[in-house]
This record gives sequence, structure tokens and C-alpha cells, in this order.
Amino acid sequence: MKLFCAIDGGAGPAFSVRADESDTVDDLKKAIKKEKTNDLKDIDADKLQLFLAKKADGGWLPDDDDLDRMLQNNVDTSKMEKLRASRNLEELFGTGASLGKNVVHVLVVVPKGGDVEHDRVDVPKGRAVDTTSCDDLLAFLESEMANKEEIVVNRNILGAESLQFRLVGREEAIKTAADCFNRIIEANRGTGSDRTHRPIPVCSGISGLGKTRMLEESGTILEEMKLDPKYVIRLIVPYYNGYKPIPVERSMPIEASFSWRLLYRFFLDNNCAFDFVTWFESRLPCNGSQLTFRNCIKIIERKLRQSVQVQRMQCIFVGIDEYQKIEKLRTSGANAGTSILRELVETIAHFLCTKSSSLVVLPMFAGTDLGVIAPDSIANSSYYVTKRLPMTLLTLGQVLTSVESNANFAGFLRHTQVYRHLFALGGVPRWVVDYLLGLKRCSEPDTITLKSIKMCFEGVWTTYVDAYTGLISTHQLVRLAAYAVSGRQVRHQDAFDKQFKWSKLRDSSICVLNPSSSTPRVCDVRVPYALLQSIASSDDMTSKAEIFFAAALSDIEELVDSELFVREPWQSWEMFGACFYAARINALLVLGHSTVTLGELLPGALMSDDTRRISVKLAPSRVFECAEKYGSSTPKVVSRKDHLAEKADWTSSGNIIVNGVGGAGVDIFFALKDALSENLIVFVDQRKRHFGKFQPKSAREYLRKLRKSRPAFLEKGTRLVGGVMNCVAPSNLEDYVVPSDCFLLTRDETERFHGTLAYHPACTPIVPMNSANKTALKSVLKGSEEHVDKAAEEILRKRMEPSGGFIDYKAMRSHFKVMKLDVEVDTEYAVCTG
Repeated sequence: MKLFCAIDGGAGPAFSVRADESDTVDDLKKAIKKEKTNDLKDIDADKLQLFLAKKADGGWLPDDDDLDRMLQNNVDTSKMEKLRASRNLEELFGTGASLGKNVVHVLVVVPKGGDVEHDRVDVPKGRAVDTTSCDDLLAFLESEMANKEEIVVNRNILGAESLQFRLVGREEAIKTAADCFNRIIEANRGTGSDRTHRPIPVCSGISGLGKTRMLEESGTILEEMKLDPKYVIRLIVPYYNGYKPIPVERSMPIEASFSWRLLYRFFLDNNCAFDFVTWFESRLPCNGSQLTFRNCIKIIERKLRQSVQVQRMQCIFVGIDEYQKIEKLRTSGANAGTSILRELVETIAHFLCTKSSSLVVLPMFAGTDLGVIAPDSIANSSYYVTKRLPMTLLTLGQVLTSVESNANFAGFLRHTQVYRHLFALGGVPRWVVDYLLGLKRCSEPDTITLKSIKMCFEGVWTTYVDAYTGLISTHQLVRLAAYAVSGRQVRHQDAFDKQFKWSKLRDSSICVLNPSSSTPRVCDVRVPYALLQSIASSDDMTSKAEIFFAAALSDIEELVDSELFVREPWQSWEMFGACFYAARINALLVLGHSTVTLGELLPGALMSDDTRRISVKLAPSRVFECAEKYGSSTPKVVSRKDHLAEKADWTSSGNIIVNGVGGAGVDIFFALKDALSENLIVFVDQRKRHFGKFQPKSAREYLRKLRKSRPAFLEKGTRLVGGVMNCVAPSNLEDYVVPSDCFLLTRDETERFHGTLAYHPACTPIVPMNSANKTALKSVLKGSEEHVDKAAEEILRKRMEPSGGFIDYKAMRSHFKVMKLDVEVDTEYAVCTG
């Protein structure tokens, strides 16, 4: 049998060993020692500790980037089965059919005091080449090429399966990258060498967020710059899969090893007799360490000038993927304070300023660890500058837009369960793509069973979500989720807990830190929705606050998620509102905030300064669906809807009351104590869906009615705080002064108010006609199925015009009339903006 093993502590990639089924674990230790002679040269085989590399659910650990990070941070083996020397391998591993693919079977732990040899250094074995002579270097490379006329044969890193989906949600990232490249090109035309004029774009974020896809979208970036992609050479230099760092690279400066990687990708990849590793180990010139990045670009330029088709070539886009792995090429003797990655960035930045080539280099880095590439000094004219691209989790609407754009996958959206699964995967592109590809593999023409849908989802969840949630402890996951739900903002350098800073969590692919749009130098914490679902189903909570927080997240899953795409959007919005308040209060309690101001409880809401400063005591909270309506006759003790015998005193704190779903008079109300006076403060949330009609006079009327509807039994000292939740544009309220003891939520502040739950589709019932996906559009169009489908297509087509869409409903209706489409627009939930 073939077993894949990984050494704890980050000693290189997984490796395989051959063993007979009749062998014992003791034999396996000897085989591992033999396979990794250099890495384990000072360690006896019997001293190795072996563990069965299985997760809590019994599945094998996947061999992926998450495993690499786990190995670097030392794996928690407390829940893994330790393999005793006398155990039989057939008993432990079964037959080959049960071993799976792309997984690791054995975790190897080196005993304390025994150092794994991380720094094996090989030397290049190829013939010497004059690295200062472009003629000699070009002749050498051409002698290695299978076809001397072909260049950049293997442009893409991702497979065609992944690239077939439309890129969505990356418009700001593309604009930012284009701006960086325009500045580099403009600076190249001048005479200065100020590096602040040459920012290098960096695409960083959690694993699976689409960083490699951004490198693959270099053509889209060039189009944004109005550059003809025909005159720009584009290639990516990866540091993973078949291009992982290898020992021979440790024998040379990073400038030389990277330059050879770039030349291999340009001249030889899929165009010579050897793969990358074999070529580097056997063909790389023995004096390869002398190559400079400057000469590397000169050789590429020389080759380009030989071709009539590319004589007008202006730029070369160079994407560096998984840049954080470059640090693996450091040797143990290197200065601990140095970073070879920063050395490489500095080399490229210096080249950009020298103008030593007519070919303008447009570099872009992609990876998970922003900290290792960020400049370690204040940006100035003599130090390189990086610009982080905004990479956010995708909304469900963006995910659906991507799916609908591909006819091979759009049909899966006929299944409500697929909708829910796409939402549950939390807007992480890789998770979504793998799920969709799994559905395609399991489906017959035009049909797929619910069993197959469930199986595909569970497979992706096991592969990605379980690995993601295994990166830190359950307690840390709960704390992280609490930050994301609480609305609390953080700074990169602040401590998350005793073990991590926020920057480390970000760089370990655990969370996304989005720079705040309202406050300088602070960030909003965002996590995949899958993390919240994992906590909701976990029974590992210890404190009362954690238990209530998990229960509140479970309420969202049970009361909202289970009805998504079945109820009308506004019905889910109302129930979501009640669940949100419970989750927000419990999240703050998890973080140790027993008392908060209303400004902290309701960030982003419009309110007076006096109201913002009101301080309240928090209490563990759950949603309670009651039968009674809110108003002057509301009793102190209310009955649970459909279970009238169950009662609750809603003024005692801890109950978020919602009186029904849908229809007139739906309210959300709850009570907290004033932190100073101990008097009761009653909160009433009114959800108003008449978006187009909502004006300042409407706000006054709603708030006046709220104050008049005070329950009669409340004592005189009780304060009532009323809120109107509406997606109205803030421009409608520019001159409106919100009265005391009131709050309003505008469309622009929805994300600030809801935190990471702003990605939930029930967060708002609004359907923006000029940006929503086709499925959402069809939900607010009334007519025959054929006409509704054509009308949605017309709306999508109209967006591609310079106007960007319809300016108002009148223009939309007129267009439908011309197209002879008998379709009405539900203006209560649709808006022709954004």
C-alpha cells in the first residue's frame, strides 16, 4: 500500500512511502526514516511518534494549504490515535480503496530535542552559462525548448473548470490594481525614482478567497487600464503544487532563484522535456546563482523582439502566487531579522525605478500572509510600497450571478437546497466552485437527486469547512465569531487573545479584516457564514454567554435559513431582525461587555448624541415568537405563538419578542435595563418596506406613532427607544434631525450595522434592479414565466450599456412595452439604484 505522510513542524510537503499490508507500525517508521534520510538524519526510527491523520468525523486530513499551515503551527494530536509499534498496517488502514485521494494518512511527530532537517541545500547540476551575456543565456534556454517559436505555453495556473465561472465581486480590487499599474507606467515615462509612485498590488486574504483567480484576471485589469492585452505578456510564477520551494533554491540568492523560475515559466513550462522540479534539480546551470533579475527581463525582452507578432510588446505582467511560501527558502544560518520575500520585493521595486528595459514590469503578489510582505519601514521615496487589494467575502447575490452566467450550472438553481448550500458556504469562491463541480459530476443530463446534492455539500464541508474550523480552538472560534457579529472594530496590531494578534489571524487564513470606511486605521471583522453555522451546531460551549450565543446562531438557522427562498424576502427580513438582536447581544457578552452604549449596540444607526450615549445592561437573550401585537394593550406576560400555554415576561430582559411573520403590524420589541438608573428601556423595531415613499415626513410619522403606542402597564420611569429599519437612501434624510430616543437605519449603513451578518440574504428585502442577479430580479417581476425570464435578461443586458441600467421604473416599463413583454415590477421591493 502507498501511505502519504506529513512531518509536524512544517518540514516540507507531504510524501509517500510504500509498505506491505502485513507490515507493522515499526516497519512503517523505518520506511519513513529511509524516505526522509536527510530530514531525519539524527533521529532514530523508533523515536518517531506516528498518529493516524484523521479528523473528528473520521475523514482523512486533506493535503492542501490548510494542512501546510497546521503543520507550521504544530498540530494538536490530542484527539488523534497514536500508532503503537506492534500494530498491523492492514488493521489500521484497511485496503487501498479506503485510503482516498489527495489526503494524508500519517502524521509524523519528531520527539522533543530532535530537530528535523529543514535546510537541506542542493546545488545546481547543469552546465555553466555566462549569466551576464544575453546571447549565451538565450541560446541556452532555446536549446532546452521543444519549440523555439513558442513562449508562455502554460499561462494559466487554475484549470479550465475553475476559470469557466464569471468573476464577481472583485470590481474594486480590479480598479485598485489598475491604478497601481497605471502609476507604474506613468512613473516609467518620467525621470524620478520615487518608489511611492510605483505601488505594488498585493492580493491577500483567507485561503479560497480567489487570490489566484485575481492573478488569472490580469487581462481584465489591463482592459480597465485601456491597454490592449495583445501587447502585454502575462504569466504567473507560483510557489505551490508542482512549483513548491525546493532545496536547490537555497543555494542561491532569492533574486536568482526567482529569475530562473520566471524564465522557466516563460520559455520552458510545457515546452521542454522536464517538469519544473526535475529541470531545476538536473538542468539549472551550476553557476545559476549569478543571474540577476535585470538580465532575466533583458532575455525575455530579447526573445520578444525576435517575434514579429510581439514587436509592439509594452509590458509584462508578473504574478507571484503563494508568496508567503518563499520564506521556506531561508536557511537556518540566515539572519533571523531578514526576510527573503521582502528582499525579492525590494529587488523588483528597485528594478522598476531603474528603467533598464523598455519592457515595463507590472508585478502583483498573491498570498495569505499580508504581514510578511508589508514594508517593515514607513513608506518613503527609497523603500518599496505595497497596496492591498480589497478582497471581500462574496454575497449570495454575487455567487448566484456567477452561477447564472454559466449555462452548464444555472439549472442547479432550480433546487432550493442548492441555494441554501451556496449561502452556507459563506461566500468563499473555492468552496462554492468545488461544490458546483461536484454537482456537475453527480448529475445526469438535466437531473440531480437530493441525495447527490446533500453528498456534494457534505464533501465540500468536510474538505474545507472542517479544515478551516480546525485551525484554532473552539473557544477561539467562538470569540472570533463574536467579534464578527458584535460590530466591534479592531486594529491589526491589537491582541485577539493571549496567543494571537489580529494580524496573525488574518495572515493565517482565519478571518478577513476589511478597512473601515468610516474610521481610519481600524477594521471590520468578517468570517465565512460557515463558521457561524459550525458554532450553532457545536456542543462544546462552556460559559453561559457562549451557550446563548450558539443558541442565537442556531435560531437564525432554524427560524430564518430553513425558510430562505420559500418565504417572501420581507418575511425573512422580519424574523432575521429579531434573531439578529439576540445574536448581537450575546456576541457582546461573549467578549465581556456586560454594559454598552446604544452607539456600540447599534453601530451605523442614525441617532442623536444623547441617544447614542445611553448605556444599557445586557442579558443573555433568545428569540420568543409571541401571539400578541405590540401596542398600548400589550401585556407584561406574553404567550408563545402556537403554544399559548408557554408564557414569558418580556420586560425581564433576555427575550427578543417578534409577533408573527408577514402581514401588517409585525413588530420586534425587547427590554434592557438602564445601566445608571436601573430603569427599564424598551426597544421597538419597526420594519418599513415602502422604500420609494420613505421621506423625512414618513420618519416623523413612524416615530410619533411608536412613542404613542407605549404599553399601558409600563412604569413612569420606563424609557422607550424606537427604531425604523428601512433601506432608504441617506440623501432623503440629509436635513432630518433624528429625535431623542429614536434611531434610523439607512441603506448605506446596513453593513456597518449588521457586521458579518450583512452578508445574510435576509438582512434586507430590497432588490436593486441595476445590480441584483437574475434570480433576485425574477422575484420582483410579475408575469408569465417566459416574459419574466426575458425581462430579467433585458435588465442584465441594459447594465452593460454606458448608462449602467434603467434610471427609473418608468424607463424600465417603457422598455418592456417596446419589447412586448407583459411584465409588472413590484416597486415595493425593487429599486432602480445601486
